[in-house]
Amino acid sequence: MSPMDYLPTLLKIVENGASANTDKVISYTHLLVDKLRDSGDKNAADKLLKAVTKAQSSMGLLPNALLPSTVPVDRDSRLSLADESHPQLNDLDIQLDDMTAASVGEFVSFVDNASKLAEAGVGISPSMLLYGPPGCGKSYLAQYIAARLKLPLLTARCDVMMSSLLGSTAKNIRNLFDHASNRPCVLFLDEFDALAKARDDQHELGELKRVVVSLLQNIDSLSADTVVIAATNHDQLLDPAVWRRFAYRLNLQLPSDEMRRNLLQQYLNGYAPKNLKQLVLATDGMSGATIKQACEAILRMMIIDKSSHIDENKLLARVAKIRFHDTIQSDESADVKIRRLKSMDSQLFTTRVLGEVFSISTGKVSKILNS
Repeated sequence: MSPMDYLPTLLKIVENGASANTDKVISYTHLLVDKLRDSGDKNAADKLLKAVTKAQSSMGLLPNALLPSTVPVDRDSRLSLADESHPQLNDLDIQLDDMTAASVGEFVSFVDNASKLAEAGVGISPSMLLYGPPGCGKSYLAQYIAARLKLPLLTARCDVMMSSLLGSTAKNIRNLFDHASNRPCVLFLDEFDALAKARDDQHELGELKRVVVSLLQNIDSLSADTVVIAATNHDQLLDPAVWRRFAYRLNLQLPSDEMRRNLLQQYLNGYAPKNLKQLVLATDGMSGATIKQACEAILRMMIIDKSSHIDENKLLARVAKIRFHDTIQSDESADVKIRRLKSMDSQLFTTRVLGEVFSISTGKVSKILNS
């Protein structure tokens, strides 16, 4: 890493030092220590850690007293309000279309240059709302952004935050937001609709509507350097006021042909067939998560069978079982289901694939189709 890579963190330390925000000074100093260690400069990291520990000691504080590493918990259940992780770019291989990649790049660039932009009077809150069908990579993208920013990812546990004692929910939200505000991190609000449901929903209780008000107030009160990412599979349920709180909004959709080809190559881990055309067509309409599920299942079968290559028909059968689950698992006879599936997608359901799906010979499949 070059000295310029440390500049954003150094600026945070100076800015918070000038405003006497000791909590943030110590938090960002510890972040800088981690960055120095990751880059291999252990000597500088140790010296900096020694200096900040000495400073804390001179103030009568324990070494970690002001390092907000302990995520707040729900008062009643004592469960943590969020899970903390430290995503690394080397562990992430993400597939993005050009438009999404450009938006993410712009967002990361904005966060990295927030101080410079604020000085010019064009700063905005670093917030992003991700929405779209399940399995399209919203959580994975949040990890990727955190890794790009070299920040910890704090994933809110909405199931814990929504306390059975409804009056405690707003307090949980405030505690988590306060925690995120006092440290360098990316706050990720997954399943966001659980907290931000439209207030005109006649089925919701008045107390739950007050939760939305509390959520909006906490988002508004966040400092300009707190990164917030929210994700939902049900954007139509969100309160209209929520949308205005997010400077960036990305609609993540099912992967395109090219993205599915890349995902198949990625998940098949070097065992992908040379010609992926049929597999790309067969996975049309599938999310990245379900494609991964099918690929991992066939790899497990390959290992158990001690095979050196993937049987493409078995993989196509696995894909078919995911895409046409309801038909395959219906109460109809196998003969009826075989003929129905053939009529639904004749290219995918060859006699070999149908034989794999129903564990019968291709001859028997042909006999059923011709009867």
